[in-house]
Amino acid sequence: MRWPTILARYRRQVTVGLADVLHSEGFLYSILRYHVGLEDGQDPVNNHMGKLLRPTLVLFTAEQLGGEVGQALPAALGLELIHNFSLIHDDVQDGDKTRRGRPTVWNRYGVAQAINAGDLMQSLAVAQALRVGQDAAKTLLAATIEMIEGQGLDLDAAGQAVGVEPYLEMIDKKTGALIRCAFQLGSIVAAAPAGVEETLAKVGQELGRAFQIRDDLLGVWGDGALTGKPQGSDIRRRKKTLPVAIALSSARAADRADLERLYDKKTLTDKEIDRVIEIMNKSGARQAGEQMVIEHLKRAREYLVQVPFSTTGRQEMGELMQYLAERDQ
Repeated sequence: MRWPTILARYRRQVTVGLADVLHSEGFLYSILRYHVGLEDGQDPVNNHMGKLLRPTLVLFTAEQLGGEVGQALPAALGLELIHNFSLIHDDVQDGDKTRRGRPTVWNRYGVAQAINAGDLMQSLAVAQALRVGQDAAKTLLAATIEMIEGQGLDLDAAGQAVGVEPYLEMIDKKTGALIRCAFQLGSIVAAAPAGVEETLAKVGQELGRAFQIRDDLLGVWGDGALTGKPQGSDIRRRKKTLPVAIALSSARAADRADLERLYDKKTLTDKEIDRVIEIMNKSGARQAGEQMVIEHLKRAREYLVQVPFSTTGRQEMGELMQYLAERDQ
């Protein structure tokens, strides 16, 4: 699927900026460069860095509101560093051995050094935000706190039944906080009125939900050849994502009991994973999730028209939203 214009526009500036922030000597810096895809002679643009969605939103928002990309870049880098700090620690907590087709930091360097590397990355992120000013740093720290709280809720949910509304509240923190923060940081750099920042935070709230729900659907029904993960990868890890919450609330009593029994097991066979997918399909979890993505993006667009972006800017943001709703990896 073709990437939206926005995701390509700032990619070189962000990756080169990250290379500059992480250029220092020392073992931990080498680990950080490995994690973001800047070590071992990797191309600083076409590497393992993923979509770079969050820093892109910072730069795009700042530019659309009359700010300068160069002034916004440290805030964008700080946000991307926070995102990657969370990935390093999440991989430790979840026991994930690979990310984007390579060994995770803890798998390659050990848990202790992964924790150290994540801590260093978080500190570097705050230092970058402070280059923009105290408001930017406070906004980034507030989002970081909220994101960590969301991760705590996610881990806590592993041992209990999860409902749709509590799940959405969790992803508002774990995923939504940094996406809202991206729009807010762009607004701060451009010195936009408070009302504009508040409206953009609502755009980020809805976009964050749509983004995570789409991830949840891919974790169950995604094409393994594209995602690098087998179908049902989240089920194999017994992650209680939105499809699980929907199935638990919508499935027939016998199917619900079977689903709960399977998720209580420590490991699942391929046959059992197929059974979970069968239950989810029968409960309409996939269709319900896809409809929720559509609804949250609709709300995001409704808020977006209230923001003083250019006509072209709104079109490009709409293209990005459509991509996030339909992406296959």
